[in-house]
Amino acid sequence: MFYTPLHYTREFVNSLAGVVEGYLPVLVRDPNALPMFQIWQLESPDHKEVIAFNGDKIDILKQIEGEMDDNGIVTFTERCKTVFGRIMETTGNIVSPRIALAPSVVIANNGTRPDFLYNRLFACREFKNALLDTSSLSQVYRVVKSIGGKDIKINHVANFHVDSQIVNIGAVNNIKERYICDFDINTMADPDYKFGKTEMEEFFSMSSGCFTDFYNYYFSE
Repeated sequence: MFYTPLHYTREFVNSLAGVVEGYLPVLVRDPNALPMFQIWQLESPDHKEVIAFNGDKIDILKQIEGEMDDNGIVTFTERCKTVFGRIMETTGNIVSPRIALAPSVVIANNGTRPDFLYNRLFACREFKNALLDTSSLSQVYRVVKSIGGKDIKINHVANFHVDSQIVNIGAVNNIKERYICDFDINTMADPDYKFGKTEMEEFFSMSSGCFTDFYNYYFSE
């Protein structure tokens, strides 16, 4: 969620009582940050959630383990409504020009390339008798949704790519490739868009369904 930059103060963190209990504030040193921006974050005790104040936007980063299901996404979007709602109330109901839900999904496989990468996504499978090894593919669809009684264009972005991971097997480091899809459900950048607390809650209430539909577009049988 984008917003007017908020600097760290103990009073501000205290105002989030009940929402970030036990979270530790961490100041991030970024030599490239503009002077008016202070990059800092609140980290959960189990290190699985971070609320990052990155200059002119707030990110909530959550690690969700296990298979992708609707419940995990719905729980996360409800968490976003709670955290962003408290921040907006505490800061005088600030508005945001843009909101997004951006899950990254690791595609499980048995050591071979998932068939759907060939059969459903990549048209070019072979070049000079060499099978496609790695690739990157981004697709964007723009869907109009009603938020706050207004028609809002929402980007549905899917970015498929390959990531190398070092895995220790029998005390020997091995490089294993993971197939990942970065999804991003976000409102288009538009100077006329102004999202207050009500509109923010409406976006996150619908965003889990938007993501599930988009995910199933690629992965359902």
